[in-house]
Amino acid sequence: MFHGSMKGIMGTKFDILIINQNRLKSQELWGDIVFELRRLDQLFNRFDTTSETSKINKEAALTPVQVNPEIWSVLKNCQMYHIRTLGLFDITLDNFSKVVLNENNHTVSFSKKDISLDFGGYAKGYTLLKIKDIIHQAEVKDCFADFGNSSILGIGHHPYGDVWKVSFENPYNRSVILDEISLKDMALSVSGNTPAYTGHIVRPHSRESVNGRKAISVMSENPLEAEVLSTVFMIASDEEKKQISENFTIQRIVEYNL
Repeated sequence: MFHGSMKGIMGTKFDILIINQNRLKSQELWGDIVFELRRLDQLFNRFDTTSETSKINKEAALTPVQVNPEIWSVLKNCQMYHIRTLGLFDITLDNFSKVVLNENNHTVSFSKKDISLDFGGYAKGYTLLKIKDIIHQAEVKDCFADFGNSSILGIGHHPYGDVWKVSFENPYNRSVILDEISLKDMALSVSGNTPAYTGHIVRPHSRESVNGRKAISVMSENPLEAEVLSTVFMIASDEEKKQISENFTIQRIVEYNL
């Protein structure tokens, strides 16, 4: 078993367990994953003045910004999720309709001055999706990736079981296990409030924060969609949840009262 760990990436920690591979292959795979983690952190990090996201945020309200093919694809993908979630998934945390995507020359502009992009509810899921591809290309059958204890990927099974088991603790009372989730070729995303981190999830347009003691877990084959939906379901009404669920293939969604 090989354990790779990296701190300070996308504001959190990334860990991976690789099973039934020789050490050399595992180290080579870990090197590829580290490269991808750093590359995507630099792409999405709005606090890094050299990142693509920072460049867009700084210039797009003044003039159209031409972006590279990957960030263009990401923005189109975010636009699609915005539509499929009834406007609740919004990387501006305000009004995604103010982000103007020009199909002719792949430029981005903002039609409102105080708009900016924040990939906080997207980047880890996108990164796990890319890492999942790297793992499959390496023909690794069993591994477990944990991105900040909130975005998790279980491929194959644990060495001593048929699945990977994940326990979800109540952040307000660590002695209470709220759920035990079994993953096999599945991704899990958990969003919610904690005693130290509350009100970070907001409803677009109204800017109303979710301050209640609750959390959402979403299990899906697609780690990006799990990430998107765990945030969206924190702010969605019951009727919105019903409509949005019809637009996705979801393995499991659970809401926890903390």
